[in-house]
Amino acid sequence: MPRSLSPVADPSASASPKGPSTTRQRCRRAAVPLGGGTLAVIIITIGAFVGWWFLPFAAGLVIGLAGRHRSLRSVLATAVAAAVTGWAIPLVWQAAHGEPVAATARAVAAVAGLPASAWLTLGVTLLVSAVQALTGVWLSRAVSGLAKA
Repeated sequence: MPRSLSPVADPSASASPKGPSTTRQRCRRAAVPLGGGTLAVIIITIGAFVGWWFLPFAAGLVIGLAGRHRSLRSVLATAVAAAVTGWAIPLVWQAAHGEPVAATARAVAAVAGLPASAWLTLGVTLLVSAVQALTGVWLSRAVSGLAKA
């Protein structure tokens, strides 16, 4: 019988020494930002339909305060993803339902002195939402840091 080129793994050696409870804890720790980010996307999307343009900042504040015991990288990623997605959904929804989103974006670009490109204006719009969320996270981290001192 020919020998296999790959070694046979010992089933006891592949098991995690930390056990299944650590895996469950990791899943729970990952579920909290996912759930919070999803809630933020829903709130920002509804706010964008209503015209509340400041909600990415508010969401950044809440995400920053809620994630003050998490790594800054994961908090920033959650806040930016929620803000950009929350503003992109209404834009895509309106464009899909026949609203002149691209024409409006070109008109705004012309008024702002930018090249008449709808994609550029929409990109700047999403960038503004990301900057609002980042500013909210920064402010919440700064205030919570002052409270510790």
